[in-house]
Amino acid sequence: MFSWWSSRRKIKQQADFLSELKPVMLMGRGHSGTRVLSFACMHLGIQLGTSAATGDADDRTFTRTIKKIAARNLASGAPDRVREKDLIRFQNAVLKYYKKIGSPQTLWGWKFPETYLIGDCIAQTFPNAHYIHLVRDGRDLAFKRHLTDDPKRKLGRRLLTHINAMNLPHHLQAAMSWAYQVDRFDTFRTTLNADQILDIKFEDICREPMAAMQAVCKFLNIPLTEQCESYITKQLDTGKIAQYKNEDPAKIRKIEGAIKSTLARYHYQ
Repeated sequence: MFSWWSSRRKIKQQADFLSELKPVMLMGRGHSGTRVLSFACMHLGIQLGTSAATGDADDRTFTRTIKKIAARNLASGAPDRVREKDLIRFQNAVLKYYKKIGSPQTLWGWKFPETYLIGDCIAQTFPNAHYIHLVRDGRDLAFKRHLTDDPKRKLGRRLLTHINAMNLPHHLQAAMSWAYQVDRFDTFRTTLNADQILDIKFEDICREPMAAMQAVCKFLNIPLTEQCESYITKQLDTGKIAQYKNEDPAKIRKIEGAIKSTLARYHYQ
């Protein structure tokens, strides 16, 4: 009995500690430009725990935990529906990650695309988190490959099964996976305060990088650094906008039909 109570007390103490933190969450589906956003934010002085070329958090135990929780909770869409055991697993993993990056007292967070699927865990753990939400045209994403649209990967297989896309051609699988994840985040965001979220389009970062990063700085109440300004002016490529136009028009029409409501909501169609 003592052991059970001791364990529950430790869990509560851990949850209470984490609830006071305010991480910066870079939220977006893989291949939406989250890598560029990650490095730009690092140049603003935000500690994101990464040295990888992808901009993902280096802590593989932490990122594997995120993928496992995402796969197990695809049916969940609100903070009060996340499984308690998975919430505790996430909190254990994120506390270890926080300590591993030096328990920063300044702005910190992480970028890992599968985090996009576990907003409920974030909200339960960090009620005052800041979310920078990056969206890219789903027609571009339809012609890229990511583990969330790969039927050979556990998370991809479960997600594609969940949205009844397992037997479709890959361009439709990828498009529908994108739409599902964007729609899921949009459902989740209704549980947050409006001032916790900043929406940015990948296309806007490419066209007007300074304006996009100034918006990030205003959102986080931090100054734009010379390092960030130098990075975004050298690294962004407007040729990455609307890449889908080089693909088969028949496939594009099928994609637009499959995800038209999400495209329209973000003014892509």
